[in-house]
Amino acid sequence: MRYRWHNATCLLYPADLPDIVAPPLPWLWHTSRRAADVTIQSNFDLKKRALFLKKSWPSCVLLLMPSIHFNLFRPFSKYLRPYRKHIVFGTLFLLGTQAIATVIPLLLKWGIDTAEEGLESGDSLDRVGDDLVTYALLLVGLAVLQWGLSVGMRWYMMSMSRLVERDIRATYVRHLIKLPLSFFQQKQIGDLLARATSDLESIQRFFSHVFRMSLTAGLMFIMSLIMMCTFDWQLALLSLAPMPVMAVTARFVATRVRTGYRRVQEQFATIIARIQENLSGIRVVKTFALRLSEIEHFARLNEEYIDRNLRLVHIRSLFYPFTALLNGISMVIILWLGGLRVIEGTLTLGAFVAFNAYLIRMSRPMMLVGRLVDEYQRGVASITRINAILAEEPEPEEESHDLPAFRGEIEFRHLNFAYNEEPVLHDINIHIPAGSTLAIVGRVGSGKTTLARLLPRLNQADEGQILIDGISLDQIPHRSIRNAIGYVPQDTFLFSDTIRENIILGFKPATDADVAQAAEVSQLTPDLAVLRDGLETVVGERGVTLSGGQKQRAALARAVIRSPRILILDDAMASVDTRTDEEILKRLRNVMAERTTILIAHRISTVKDADHIVVLDEGRITEQGTHEKLITLNGIYADMYQRQHLADELEEL
Repeated sequence: MRYRWHNATCLLYPADLPDIVAPPLPWLWHTSRRAADVTIQSNFDLKKRALFLKKSWPSCVLLLMPSIHFNLFRPFSKYLRPYRKHIVFGTLFLLGTQAIATVIPLLLKWGIDTAEEGLESGDSLDRVGDDLVTYALLLVGLAVLQWGLSVGMRWYMMSMSRLVERDIRATYVRHLIKLPLSFFQQKQIGDLLARATSDLESIQRFFSHVFRMSLTAGLMFIMSLIMMCTFDWQLALLSLAPMPVMAVTARFVATRVRTGYRRVQEQFATIIARIQENLSGIRVVKTFALRLSEIEHFARLNEEYIDRNLRLVHIRSLFYPFTALLNGISMVIILWLGGLRVIEGTLTLGAFVAFNAYLIRMSRPMMLVGRLVDEYQRGVASITRINAILAEEPEPEEESHDLPAFRGEIEFRHLNFAYNEEPVLHDINIHIPAGSTLAIVGRVGSGKTTLARLLPRLNQADEGQILIDGISLDQIPHRSIRNAIGYVPQDTFLFSDTIRENIILGFKPATDADVAQAAEVSQLTPDLAVLRDGLETVVGERGVTLSGGQKQRAALARAVIRSPRILILDDAMASVDTRTDEEILKRLRNVMAERTTILIAHRISTVKDADHIVVLDEGRITEQGTHEKLITLNGIYADMYQRQHLADELEEL
């Protein structure tokens, strides 16, 4: 049976078959079992694959063979398919340019031979000159036609490379946005940015240069070789002598270039990530006087990047001149042998000139081998890094179906959750009636935020159920549930835009009155009066021009303006003072009265009026009830209340 694994094709053979000679396939497995599917994770190295196979089929024989791919463009084929027209027309124009380039040495031969024959037969110089002028005009005409075809070829090929670049970038970004939150918790943003910039640039360079040069070199080589064979097939075959050496060398170099370039790109991603972190955390860098240490750290990263590039430079420095040396030696030998044949009279002077013109044309593709190998391996390494992200499993796209408007009844049933197999929530059971307010309190790291993230499906529960209006959360499409929830997270993020746009944030039905009402509820209106441009104030990257409290209130206004059925406030007022907190809660009561609210806070004054309060400790519900009931229990909640009450009294003194 055939089984496709990455870019390799595998054959599984039963052991009772007679011994066979291994065909030229990347992998050949000899096994005692009949047809069976093989599952191998893509990150297994060769040794692990062998161990896996031996464990699965103890009697199997594993024959390893080098990977042979005749279609060099296979890693890029799916991106080229939409632009077949560009490739076809570009190739036709290319054929035209190469056909003309192939005819030009023939014209030289005919012109030289005509002039030589005319002089030998005693023709006048004027007649010989007229013949040469005719050939010269033909050469000029062909050169102009070649220029026109070359313009068309370049337009189609270059435009195709830009269109493919656009498609890959759009696919990459679209896929990134669809990935679950857990993916971004494990990846550096700088690495993802490097793939979208540096790697994509290498891919574009491959399509604009390597793709075109490969076709050009192939046609140039074949046409020149055919024409050389028409003059002297022995000399033509002799000119191919460097090819085996160059093929072996190119194979040897290709692996090292791809590995080296992948390491260069990985280091570049590390540098980008460090720059991004330093710029995002510039306040921390300056506050803790980390300027010199960060400069030194970056210098080390930069030095490692240069070292990895220099290793590639070392390979290129040896390989490029080596190909030129082989071609130079070959041309010297051909010139010597061809010259002898002209002297002997077995080859005309015109044929010898044309042969050498074709030899020079054929030597160009051979000299380009080094650059083509280098650029190709860069492109393959980059597309591999892009495809590694595209292979990540996105959030499932459920079929959209009509659901009744949510009432807001929420229930957590025997809910468990773990981060990287580290338990965070244990057997959570909570029922929240529609239109009621649930408050969640607890010490730092008790699992409050994790519980809040499960409701909009930013994280996925390992065990148990979450029900909304009696419907399992797994049966509700992401879009439907997220449209029904207004979520204000702990870590407030504002886009580099105006305050108005940050409040609206894609909510198209919002009017100016809605924006003003949301700003009033979140107590942002007094701050807008102080800001010179009010709602039109540009907040800068991540809202850097606003205070922490202003950013939290803008995020709160963003949630309120949507009038969601479920409102989740995850420590949304931690950055405002107690007085502002009370004012916000006062205005929020009318909003909260009409919808289900989950209120997470450290201040007891924020949660004491909630319909039901849950106390989390180490991922477990340890206490629950109303404010008055929890005070009488003298547990964690009562201890938090007494500490905060004492702190408030000390502040008043």
